[in-house]
Order: sequence, then structure tokens, then C-alpha cells
Amino acid sequence: MQLQIVRVRMMISSAQDMVYVAIGRIAQSELKKIASPIVVEDDNLLLGPSSADPRRHRAVRARYWGSEPSAKLNKELARPEGPPICVALPPTASGLLSFCRICAAGVERRRQVFAIVLRPGLVVSLPPGCDPAEELYFDVADALRRHPPMNPCSEIEAVLLATLWKLWCRRSPVAFARFCASGSGLHPQLANLGRYLAGYFPRQAGPNLLLSRLDELLLKQLSRQWITPTKVFTNALKENLGLHAWLTHIGDLYVPKRLLEWSRHGGGRFIECQEHPEKPSEMNRWSFRWRAGREAILDALPSLREAPPVAIGGAVAYDADRPWVCRFDGGGTPYLSRFGAASGGDLRA
Repeated sequence: MQLQIVRVRMMISSAQDMVYVAIGRIAQSELKKIASPIVVEDDNLLLGPSSADPRRHRAVRARYWGSEPSAKLNKELARPEGPPICVALPPTASGLLSFCRICAAGVERRRQVFAIVLRPGLVVSLPPGCDPAEELYFDVADALRRHPPMNPCSEIEAVLLATLWKLWCRRSPVAFARFCASGSGLHPQLANLGRYLAGYFPRQAGPNLLLSRLDELLLKQLSRQWITPTKVFTNALKENLGLHAWLTHIGDLYVPKRLLEWSRHGGGRFIECQEHPEKPSEMNRWSFRWRAGREAILDALPSLREAPPVAIGGAVAYDADRPWVCRFDGGGTPYLSRFGAASGGDLRA
């Protein structure tokens, strides 16, 4: 094992004056054993709003989380000039988004970007239907001990990834979704990202509206009996019928957050909420149930204003002023378009 660490150190030291980026705290603790200096990306960009403007991005992320995540990384990316950046890149959808953001900063600042791909040769198998594949869990320490190579991003690759980040941050999600569908061969997580994004938007079936796929899976866990987010989460693990895959990307705390948004939207018209202040955990502090007769929203969404909006990237799902919806092509692949637009696209993408 000691010999393996020495080999990794020799590989790392071959690149001088470099800043290393660990995506996640676990990766940070492992990478710091063999490289320096290190900054960490501890933000899950799959959740909440983002902006292509770095200053605005920092502001919206701080508002979303209550404090600024990835502060040292943000400061590093804002430097007018600096050494090359090397990212220990995990095989995850959130890791790909973070890498795109770093490449966007690198292109703008003319800084070379390198990648240590922690699981090369990955193949992402999408499940039947429209849900994303589960987030992959892997041993970061073991991946680094295998001394994966450090590869430079070509100028074309960096520009392509930077463009993908800018598409993610657009007010219209259409172009990003199209890119994921058409360019899925460029990265194993692209098609998965496309499914993930589409699942936040209400679905259009003919002239009718339905809840987003994620909201449908979440609200189907409710009944007329009170249920805590902990129970919702454990049910999802047991049933493994789609919601579990989503939770591997977004985490368990998304459950109380989204259910609270539903219970507070429109004065709790659809969902009731009960607080248990003696329980400090967000997973047990609240319980939820349907209001009588309101389960009908699972079969039809009366209007976009009936659902609490969700910011994702630069877009907002359930936005009545910019009504993006999820539809499905002949092969069952989800895509996004403006509500009421002709099948196949959106002229305002």
C-alpha cells in the first residue's frame, strides 16, 4: 500500500504549481494525503439555482443553502490568473456539473484544466422508464490508490464542458436537455443528467398537465395518515420503485424540504403539515398527510400555479410565466419544451 501511495505522489508531483480540486469532503480527506494545495467543492449543483455569472452564482447558492458552499474553490476560480487546476473527478452526475463549472472558469481565465478520472471506463445503464440511474457509490481511497492518470482537457473539451455549464444556467432548460439527448456519447452521465433535469418539470400529456415525475413519486408516499420524511425515505428504500434512485442524487433532506414547500403553497391547499418541535432532526420534526380529496392532483394538475415552483440550474419548474414542460418522444425519451408548443421543440429555446 505504501508503494502505491508513493507512485501516486510521483504522478502528482509531475505537474508543478497546480491547484487540486476534491469534489466532496471524503475525496478532500483522501486527496490531501498525496497532493497540495487542495480546495473542495462541497456543493451539490443538482439542487437549486445556478448562474453562469460567478458572482451571482455565489450569491444564489448562499441564499439557497443559508451560507456559501465551496467558498475557497469559488475564490480560487475568481483569481484573474493562476496555475493549472486538476480535478479529482468522481463518476457522478453532480461531479460532471461541478467539472463543467470549473472548466467554464478555466476557459474564461485561460487556465489549463486537468482531470483525474476516479472511475475510468464507466458505463451508466439507464433503467426502464424515465427515472435517472442511481448515483454511484464508490471507494474514493481505493480509486486514488489505483493511481489513475492525470489527463489534460483539450481546448475543445474545456470549451464544450464550459458551454454545457452555460446551458445548465439558462432560463430555458430546453437546450441543455437537447444537448444531453443528442450528445450522450460524449460522457457516460449526460443522458442521466437529461433525465434528471426533465424529472423536475410538469409533464404534458396531450392537452393535460401532470405533476413532475419527482413530485409524483414523492407525493404518492402520502396518505390520509400522518407520515414523517424518515418513513418516506425508508419506504423508498424498501419499494425501490423510482424514488430511491432520485434520493441517491438529491439526499434525504430533500424530502422534508419539498413536502414543506407543498404544505405552505397556497395555504396548504393540498397537503397538511404537523410540526414536532421536540424532535431536532428535520427528518422527524415534521409529518404530512393529504387533505381530504386532494389526492386527485396525482391524476391531473389543474394549473402550473397549483404547485410550488422549483429552481433548478437557471430555470424554474412550474413557472406560469415560463411554462416549461416535460414530454416524451416516440422512444419514451423525455425532453423539454414550452407548454402548448408543437410536438418536437420550442422556438424560444
